[in-house]
Amino acid sequence: MSHQWTMEDFESIYSRFKSSGLSVMDFCSNECIRPKRFYEWRSKLLRKGGFIPVKVNSKG
Repeated sequence: MSHQWTMEDFESIYSRFKSSGLSVMDFCSNECIRPKRFYEWRSKLLRKGGFIPVKVNSKG
């Protein structure tokens, strides 16, 4: 893909990846995507999902 991705573009790409059963490297090779770019966008997607780290207090 040679154009600038939008979040919607990558959501579609990531959905195809998840259903492919392939490793990131194999999927990226098949899709002509640089793995570094895939990982950068996956990070953006995970942040968009609202992941918030939680500290667990071990005090009873």
